[in-house]
Amino acid sequence: MKIIQSVRVFLCLLFLLLPLNVHAGDRFSNYDEEETGAAAIGLEGWFSQAEAKWQISFPFQLQYSTLASSGFPAGTTGKIESELTFKKIDSPLYIFTAGSQVDQDISFDVMYGAGSISGGHGTDEDRFIAASGKGIEFSESQNSLNGDVRQWGLNFYYNNKRFTDNQNSPWGMVLGYLHYTDRLRMTNAVQVVSTNFENMQFPPPGPFPQFPVFNSTYDFTWDLFKVGVLYQPRLTQSLSLTGSVSVYPYVNYEGDGYWNLRTTGPNAFRSQSPNFTQTSTTGYGYEASLGLTYAVMQNLELFGGYRYFYLHAENGTDTTYFADGTQARSNLDWVTVTRQGAYAGAAFKF
Repeated sequence: MKIIQSVRVFLCLLFLLLPLNVHAGDRFSNYDEEETGAAAIGLEGWFSQAEAKWQISFPFQLQYSTLASSGFPAGTTGKIESELTFKKIDSPLYIFTAGSQVDQDISFDVMYGAGSISGGHGTDEDRFIAASGKGIEFSESQNSLNGDVRQWGLNFYYNNKRFTDNQNSPWGMVLGYLHYTDRLRMTNAVQVVSTNFENMQFPPPGPFPQFPVFNSTYDFTWDLFKVGVLYQPRLTQSLSLTGSVSVYPYVNYEGDGYWNLRTTGPNAFRSQSPNFTQTSTTGYGYEASLGLTYAVMQNLELFGGYRYFYLHAENGTDTTYFADGTQARSNLDWVTVTRQGAYAGAAFKF
C-alpha cells in the first residue's frame, strides 16, 4: 500500500505541474544553463520491499541409524545444509544526496539512506543431503523479524543531467562505491519440524520456550564497487525520462550473527556477540531504475520511478564460535539480498 500511495502522490504532482510546461520555453530560454545546477541536494523516499537468504553447509557422515526408516542408515555420507530465509524485510528508505559539478561533464555526489524494518518473518531450515542426492529436513523454525537498513556511498558521473543541464547527449556514465547493511532481529520463534537426528534434541513443534526469550540477531553487510550507464533524454523542455543500469563486479560480504538460545550442552554457542561470522569476496550485484524528472522551476525538480537492487555472494566461509573456546568452519554456499520498489523525491539545484 505504501508503494501504491507514493506512486499516486508523484503522478498527482506531475499532472498538476504539466500545464506549466506550456510556458517552459519562455521560462528556461533566458538563462545560461552553465550558471545553474553546478551543485544540488536531494531527498527521496524509496518505498521498498525486500528479502534476503543464505545457506551454509559442511560434510557429514551419519553415526546412528535413527533415519534408517527414511533410507539413510548409519554410515551414510553427505552434507548438512542450513538455510535462513528473511522475507518481507520491507522498509521506506529515506535517502539524502548532495553533489556538485567538477567541470562541464564531470560531477559527483554522496548519499546516505536509512529506514526501519518491521513486520518481517523468517525461516530456519536444517537438512541432511546424502551423496546420492536424496535429502531429509530434520529441523525447521519460523520467527518474526524487525530491524533497520542503512546505506551510504559516493558516485562520480559523466554527463549527469542533474549537474550538467547542457548535455552533449542523453547518455552518461557512473562509477561509485556503496556500503549497504540490513540489521535484523529475530523474535517469537515457532518450531515447525522436529526430527530426532543424530541424537540431537530440537524443540518440540510449537512456540519456543519463553525462558530464555528468543532474541537473536543477524547483520548483512556489503561493500561494493559500481559501474553503470545513464539514459536521460528530454521529453519536453521540463520533463525528462531517467533510466540507469549498474553492475557491481566486486562485492565484499560480511555477516555477523548472534544466536542466544543454545547456551548449554556440548555444542553450546559462546555468549559473546557474534557467535558466528561469514565472509565472501566472490559475487556480483546489479541495480536498475526507470522514472521521470520534472523541472518545476529553474532550481527545483521532482522525480519518481521504480528501482530494483540485487546482491549475490558465494563460495565464502562461515565460522562458528562455541562456549568452550573452539571454532568450526563451514562453507558459505551463497547469500542474496533483493530490494525493490517505487521512489519519489525532490532536488534543489544552486
